[in-house]
Amino acid sequence: MRFLFIVAFLVSQPMAFPEKAMVLMQSRLRGSKTTEVSIEDEDHQVVQPSMQVEAIPKLRFSDDDESCTTEGLSPGVCALSSLARPLTNKRLRKVVTECDEHESRERLERALVAEIEAGLAGNHTAFDAKRLHGLEEELRPLYATLPHETPLADIQAGLGFPAARYLLHQYFLRRHSWYVRGLNPAGDGRQPPDHKEALRSRVAGHLLELMEQKVGAQGLNLKTLAVVVATLEHLLHGDERQRLKQSWTVHDLKPEDLTDAEGLQSVLEVFMAHFVYSSQKSNSGYAMTLQKGREEVSYIARVYDGWSKILDDIRKEVHKLKASRGTEFGFEHAVKVADQVLEYFREVSGSMCASMTSILVQMKGGQKGLVPLQEMRKHDLFRETVEYLRAANALDESEEEPQVLVANYMLGPSNCDGTTSFYDLCCPDPCEGQRHEFEVAISEGQPQERIEDLAKEQGAPASSLQTLRELLEQEAPLHGLDFSMWFHHAFPQHCPRPNVAETAETEFQATAEVGSLFEW
Repeated sequence: MRFLFIVAFLVSQPMAFPEKAMVLMQSRLRGSKTTEVSIEDEDHQVVQPSMQVEAIPKLRFSDDDESCTTEGLSPGVCALSSLARPLTNKRLRKVVTECDEHESRERLERALVAEIEAGLAGNHTAFDAKRLHGLEEELRPLYATLPHETPLADIQAGLGFPAARYLLHQYFLRRHSWYVRGLNPAGDGRQPPDHKEALRSRVAGHLLELMEQKVGAQGLNLKTLAVVVATLEHLLHGDERQRLKQSWTVHDLKPEDLTDAEGLQSVLEVFMAHFVYSSQKSNSGYAMTLQKGREEVSYIARVYDGWSKILDDIRKEVHKLKASRGTEFGFEHAVKVADQVLEYFREVSGSMCASMTSILVQMKGGQKGLVPLQEMRKHDLFRETVEYLRAANALDESEEEPQVLVANYMLGPSNCDGTTSFYDLCCPDPCEGQRHEFEVAISEGQPQERIEDLAKEQGAPASSLQTLRELLEQEAPLHGLDFSMWFHHAFPQHCPRPNVAETAETEFQATAEVGSLFEW
């Protein structure tokens, strides 16, 4: 069955905005219908499930938790899994929370330090020297074009915390279309419901802070940043695997058990439905029971038009596995299929973004990246409030008639699909692909004429080239305000307008510190 692209955003209500923490509407899933169904437990509480942790053989570099080291678990995955377990004693909820928060924070910090030290020492079993070398090469152009710390004696300076945070954000955005919590320049897309989820959701920023404390004024060099990226990928993929393990478990399957094609498909449906379902609900945990999981499958099938495509992908991959592996499947088979289905989902999500951009560009003013708000209101596809658009830096109010910035709107949190504790899957940023080509050219010391030719090849209008020459002659920071504004004017359909208020005093696009763009 072919996937039908239907976009229908839910109406959000205006909200009050505190001075220091701008708040936006809750993320609405692209392709979702307007029907809302609530799934709660008997006490009308969002249920956070316990979590079965996965053993990673021969990975032992911390005695933080005796049971984890006995099983050979990565300390980071172990600590994050522990944080996912719910408080079961409601009468003692406040006491337990106050007593547990400090201990949880300390344990997570020890676990993250252990992960990083293993990576720096070269004995982390989740990634090897070859992987780290590949990451260094991938990060090198971006690293070279960001502001470095002041050199200390004969030590080559690395990146300070803001620049390093920006680099990590750009890597995950470009590689996976992930807006990782704690790294997103626009701020995080969700408010965590409790301190444990807050610790989980801030793991990326916290890991970077620990590394900054470790290296001091010399900054983070390329090798260290490659280790940070590899560690974060390990933790994020580890969480992904644990979510799948929970779906396996609620089907009454032990890690060593086998299931048939029908059972495998059900495991994958519950896993994917919860991934999509979390975008509609406040919890980003794991499917608690099989009944709850099937209810989420039924709910997503009713409200999300992309679900039929997801089901087709699951069936296709299970059929391929059945043809090559027989009729019985273990957990590792489920991992293989889930990885492929998630990759399909990312591709479909990206294609939906491209289709939405195409619709906007065809509207009045769309070719210039500015669509009158009233023009958008004529279409039933776009319903975000003025308050949301303003807070998302997607509204131009310089003229009498407000206009929506196409690129800023598309990269906003209302256009994110799927979510975990650690990231939102959002629209790809085509502008960063263009900027990457500039990064390569500048980091390689290519002449100004070649960079101008590159701009022409990308389709930059002739009228923008004089400004580009001036920026190059001034050696303006590629990720600074002036260059970001040049990209926006040269490619208004794809490159967002930078937030001048946030970038005017920085050498490159600022990253948000603390706070969330919108509440649950």
